[in-house]
Amino acid sequence: MDKPKIKDHRQIGKELDLFTISELVGPGLPLITPKGTITRNIIEKYIYDLLEKYGYQHVWTPHIARRELFEKSGHLEKFKEDMFPIMRAKERDYVLKAMNCPHHIELFARRPMSYKEMPQRYAESSTVYRSEQSGELGGLTRVLSITIDDAHVFCTREQIKEEFEKALAIDKEMLKDFNFDKYWIRLSLWDKKDRKKYLGAEKDWEDNQNLMKNLLIETKTPFKEVIGEAAFYGPKMDLMITDSHKREWQISTIQLDFNLPERFKISFVGEDGKKHQPYIIHRATFGSIERFMGVWLEHIQGNIPLWLAPIQIAIMPIVDKQEDYARKIAEDFKKEGIRAELDNRPERLQAKIRDGSLQKVPYLGIIGDREIEGNSISVRTSNGKDLGQIKISSFLQKLKEEIDKKI
Repeated sequence: MDKPKIKDHRQIGKELDLFTISELVGPGLPLITPKGTITRNIIEKYIYDLLEKYGYQHVWTPHIARRELFEKSGHLEKFKEDMFPIMRAKERDYVLKAMNCPHHIELFARRPMSYKEMPQRYAESSTVYRSEQSGELGGLTRVLSITIDDAHVFCTREQIKEEFEKALAIDKEMLKDFNFDKYWIRLSLWDKKDRKKYLGAEKDWEDNQNLMKNLLIETKTPFKEVIGEAAFYGPKMDLMITDSHKREWQISTIQLDFNLPERFKISFVGEDGKKHQPYIIHRATFGSIERFMGVWLEHIQGNIPLWLAPIQIAIMPIVDKQEDYARKIAEDFKKEGIRAELDNRPERLQAKIRDGSLQKVPYLGIIGDREIEGNSISVRTSNGKDLGQIKISSFLQKLKEEIDKKI
């Protein structure tokens, strides 16, 4: 028997009404629908809560900055071809940000920091803008507006190991919750034969690359070394996942930076009362929210689990006279935090069930006279499993338990 064809995330997004691409808005600038925004918001709240659990503080920064900020960071020197052109306004030059790190560095530098306050962990889900070639743009996986669940850790050298372990733990928790069970780390190193691509001294590069390699060995994390793929300011660890179709994708990243602290002359006051230069760990869990959603939708082929589904249950009266009761059940579910939708279209029940299944709504609730008499609901799953007639209170409890367990 032939294997079912793998659907592209763009097809899935259209079928489930999650996002659209407008030629008038522009390729690489996806528009997220109401349903898609529900799932996207849950994903963003998920990472907000997860990072808060691991001691991160959330910040906000603007989408533009003066040109001088990105000159100081070195991005205009090393990254200019991937940034949008400089904008002139009121006799000053501004840059549409392609990354958050310079802004977060200025947050760290806002006041003197003591060693007792280290590490400082800043997190921000922020949209940045990168000028990709039009031929490289596609759906959610290659976009011009990139929402990064960005985070920067300012730490001492002694804290690097613990912060890397924490970052890996965050990644592994996310992989479990989003049902990715196969992964490895691409350890991206500099190419010492092409020194002009990088900032900093050779000894710093070699010492810190060895530190990262040893951490991966100690934590028994599978990894491969790749020469020449480091960021211009330091080596990095890219999280590579294998989806359900045995395809590999790069999602999150953890990067060690010993150059930007020097360029910005940031410091903290050590136990000895003297100023010391911190290290910066750049990290993201999903990487780009858009890209992650595209990869994940193909991984699960649109079968969005209950806790992330924009509609968790569609409630369907068999005939018009049962509509009032069905509407009340839908409203009661909503009051309990369940995303319920009443399907009261003038269609036959089988057509409603078929449409709900095609929309991959996790549960389909059927209301007839028997259900009204028994204060119950007959339940089917989107994949056709008939769960039979269940008391409303029992089914509501079942839904809450599955959502809590992220099923």
